[in-house]
Amino acid sequence: MTQASASESGLEIAFADGYRGVIPWSAIPEVGAFSNLANVELPNPYEIVLHTRRGETVELPWDFARNFCDPSHRARAEAVAETGRQAVGERIRRLRQESKTSQAQLAAAAGIGRVTLVRIEHGEQSPRYETLLSLASALGRKPAELIQP
Repeated sequence: MTQASASESGLEIAFADGYRGVIPWSAIPEVGAFSNLANVELPNPYEIVLHTRRGETVELPWDFARNFCDPSHRARAEAVAETGRQAVGERIRRLRQESKTSQAQLAAAAGIGRVTLVRIEHGEQSPRYETLLSLASALGRKPAELIQP
């Protein structure tokens, strides 16, 4: 981000590659309206820091702002996330099959539902961190082995 300024309609953002957009105040409920804003900072190209009149600080990351400026960003980010979910699910399935464990057995050992495990293995759902730890433990593996090739 190269510029961030406030207006009545929202936070106006510009990126180095020419993308521009406005984040409406309704998308930033911690601020809510232009009248509640005291100051806007752009400490680096990756975050915006808003200071409210109530003395609160609100940090907005690069990707949040980018979604309002580049219509294709969300689709690209979702595609990357889907690829990651698929890869993690395939690794968990492979490790489960290598250990000759059924889905029901692994799910019970990890303390999760079998349907949850099915969704994770099919890449439909990302495991929460605690779930990832439980699955790794149940498989006798380090958590990193479940998320790295």
